[in-house]
Amino acid sequence: MLFSFFAGKGGVGKTTCAAAEAVLFAARGRRVLAVSTDPAHSLGDALGERLSARPRRVHRGLFAAELDADRALSRWFQKRERAFRVLASRGTYLDDEDVDQLLSQSLPGVDELIGLVELTRLAAAGEYDRVVVDTAPTGHTLRLLAMPDTLARLARVLNDLQQKHRWMSQSLGGRYLPDASDAVIEGLERQAEELRALLRDPARSAFHWVMLPEELALREARDGVAGLQRLGVRVRELVVNRLTPAPRSPCALCAGRRAEEARVLRATREAFSDTPLRLVRALDEEPRGLAALRRLSSARTQAPRPGAARPQPGEGTAWVPPEGVRLLLFGGKGGVGKTTCAAACALHLARRGKRVLLLSTDPAHSLGDVLDRALSDEPRDIAERLTARELDADQAFAARREQYRRSVDELFDALRGGARFDATFDRQVVQDLIDLAPPGIDELFALFAVVEALQAGFETVVVDTAPTGHALRLLEMPEKALGWVHALLAILLKYRRVIGLGDLARTLTTTARELRDLQELLRDPARALFVPVTRAAVLPRMETERLLRALRRLGIPTGPVLVNALTPAGCGRCGRAAAVEAGEIAALRRRSPAMLATPAVAPPPRGARQLLAFGRTWASR
Repeated sequence: MLFSFFAGKGGVGKTTCAAAEAVLFAARGRRVLAVSTDPAHSLGDALGERLSARPRRVHRGLFAAELDADRALSRWFQKRERAFRVLASRGTYLDDEDVDQLLSQSLPGVDELIGLVELTRLAAAGEYDRVVVDTAPTGHTLRLLAMPDTLARLARVLNDLQQKHRWMSQSLGGRYLPDASDAVIEGLERQAEELRALLRDPARSAFHWVMLPEELALREARDGVAGLQRLGVRVRELVVNRLTPAPRSPCALCAGRRAEEARVLRATREAFSDTPLRLVRALDEEPRGLAALRRLSSARTQAPRPGAARPQPGEGTAWVPPEGVRLLLFGGKGGVGKTTCAAACALHLARRGKRVLLLSTDPAHSLGDVLDRALSDEPRDIAERLTARELDADQAFAARREQYRRSVDELFDALRGGARFDATFDRQVVQDLIDLAPPGIDELFALFAVVEALQAGFETVVVDTAPTGHALRLLEMPEKALGWVHALLAILLKYRRVIGLGDLARTLTTTARELRDLQELLRDPARALFVPVTRAAVLPRMETERLLRALRRLGIPTGPVLVNALTPAGCGRCGRAAAVEAGEIAALRRRSPAMLATPAVAPPPRGARQLLAFGRTWASR
């Protein structure tokens, strides 16, 4: 059985390419399973089928599913729940109520972790010849593929809990006999190693990196492929998707696109000289359904030849949020232009006299690429009154983890004789509790930078978020994280009579206050707005509709929907595209009457001057 993973920057067509690959192999008589691991699923949209977590047959030999991480976690956890409870009670002073509280919180990296585990389970259950995987955008795909290490880390935490029991058994009984809990720990370690071996075996796992012939996609491809190589994974081919065909009549937009695409293709061949390239031309209509996907699987093309220069955006007045709004979050499906729109808005706000901080929370940052400036987690001034920063979530969480562990060490170091438990083992257990934080809390701690920036004198913070599924997870996180902090405090209170809490309690209560402040800010329509960015095509429009429903459920106020990159009048192909886009805008208007629109430009704007010009093209629809 071969796993074919389709990875890449959001919006490059991973879902469509993965679906087309699955359709192609099923047509050749193979038994194929197509699976989406992206929290914001669109595999069903591409296939034109309603999918669930249970594989369903969509055509002869072709089955498809969209993973449900919560359900998969529940199934995975139920098999190990008894052993986890025993381990928690052996390694700490916890009673049943405490254990329930601890285990009700999410395990680290649950969606990515369970994604890999569930993939192998589904593949084994269906006896498939090939499993085609539509992954989340770059940053979270790399996290998924690193999950064998997370699983091994969980086994280490459980082993630390068991170690105290082993020591006591050895001390009191003279020997220790491994039991069912040891078997669970060994099973986790074995599963981690099996998953790691699967991903690194080219005979069992093939990785296809999908990109558009655009500068930002090329830069992310370089970073993403390098990330895979660090994990011991080799990319089998690069798929360069949506190459513009030659127009039948003069067209400034098509000529500009083809000129830029030819330049990017040359740079791609230089950057990946040892990796085969598959070139796929753009179709007149977005491929959806089995027949269209079959056509896409044969839509190889030749490299475009250079054409005319890019069209220049027109002049106008840039959109600004209502007075008093201090936080703007730009989000939507990967590849719709969130980063470009966030950067253009931030530049215009700074031009109007606001002191602005522009933040990227996407693990696969492209903000520096759009601004054409080198950025990092350190704030950098890039224009008058404008500072930019690409948040490092790992670093933010590492700082919190280190602060927590220092507080634990100080408590245990202060112990005097007569302690009622062995400090060595309990110290390790209490330190391990922070590694059972819910998934996404690293990104949440990074987002505390928003509140800190507003308190530090910035008048507006503009946030470039990760693609839809993970942006929503981040917005849900303050409430989940508050539950985890409260559970952690309740557990630590069990130790209070012996070690006190001191700075540790203050650290956790400060975190809880920061979470409440962030939660209040995100839900206050007078201070915060989420600006959904989309494109006038079927899959982005359907995902935007789901995003709007989710934001309403979370109580997050929304600004106008920004429909990006509308096709202007030009050749016949552009005219047909514009007609299709008009229909998608009409469908979207039923969900959101407030709407902004921007024209397509080729290549996409980069650098302050082009971004400011791009911002002046935004118009109400």
